[in-house]
Amino acid sequence: MKIYLVGGAVRDKLLNIPVKDKDYLVVGSSPREMLDLGFKPIGNDFPVFLHPKTKEEYALARTERKDGTGHKGFIFYASQEVKLEQDLERRDITINAIALDNNNNYIDPFNGIDDLKNRVIRHVSQAFEEDPLRVLRVARFKAKLNSFSIHDETLNLMHKIAESGEIQTLSSERVMIELLRGFEQEDAFSMLEVLSNCGAIGLIFPEIDFKKNKEKIKKILSLSHHLCASSPNKRLLLFLFIINFDKNKLDNKIYENIKKLLLPSSEKKLIELIEKNSNILINFLDLEHKKQLDCLYGCDFFRRPQIFREVIDILELVLKGNGKSSKSIEDTRKYVNLYQDLINGHQNKIDKTLSGQEIKKVIYDERLLLLKKL
Repeated sequence: MKIYLVGGAVRDKLLNIPVKDKDYLVVGSSPREMLDLGFKPIGNDFPVFLHPKTKEEYALARTERKDGTGHKGFIFYASQEVKLEQDLERRDITINAIALDNNNNYIDPFNGIDDLKNRVIRHVSQAFEEDPLRVLRVARFKAKLNSFSIHDETLNLMHKIAESGEIQTLSSERVMIELLRGFEQEDAFSMLEVLSNCGAIGLIFPEIDFKKNKEKIKKILSLSHHLCASSPNKRLLLFLFIINFDKNKLDNKIYENIKKLLLPSSEKKLIELIEKNSNILINFLDLEHKKQLDCLYGCDFFRRPQIFREVIDILELVLKGNGKSSKSIEDTRKYVNLYQDLINGHQNKIDKTLSGQEIKKVIYDERLLLLKKL
């Protein structure tokens, strides 16, 4: 039984990038032996175990054979007889197919270390094209390693995968995971550009003209670089907003572009609020007070003011990404902040004998009066 550090941990170690997660490969062992050593099994597709103390993942060496369509259309074979090189050969790109043993010796049968030195993203074998998920993985690695180039042969295989239509067999969950890992990178634009260059972006996002919106997309992702670590899902939304926003309105075609994604309910709520209120919010200060108040109610401002502020922040970035002035939104933010201060300093005097509807009317009238004081 031999244990090797593999995958991204080895790659990042060689690149002097902080290693976040460590994955280990076990050669010459069996599920029974792993259980006897106290490892806890996880997953159903192939034998992966958690270390009893560190909780890090240890996988038995395995080979794979294409037996269907999509990312899960494979038969895996794990055995004590599977060699290290056989396991490394099934991996996607050479820089991820390097192993490190307990004596700090690198095992690199596919010249991944040379590709790291030459800054090349290259497929390990022709089996690359059997898994459509690898198109998204290579694209987001390009965002992570933005000084690297994709080998021509690898890009050709990505074209073939896109043309096969198998990308459309990927689950929403897997697509979302890979996209968000890309949007975590400051150069997320590179991921989208790669997906466009290989013909895959239209399969993931229908109704999108990447070339037409290229500069706007690049700008919005640059403006939102501060969200890389904290909220990559917001950067994904901003990408969708910028390609579906015109004349101060959000085109409802955005819903066609999110069919392949598993968006959290909070993001869906933001889309709905912006679709309904973007033009109103951009012209907020020109509205009469009652319409302003109705807009605040419609955005659930009084119960969840943070959602309203997120809508304002997104609209400001989208306007800037479209090369338009965001002054109206900035002024609206200041105006609403002043209004919030007035509300916080005001005590409602409610007659408890009133009915529920009457109480709502009294509160509405008081809020309208405070708005008129600004």
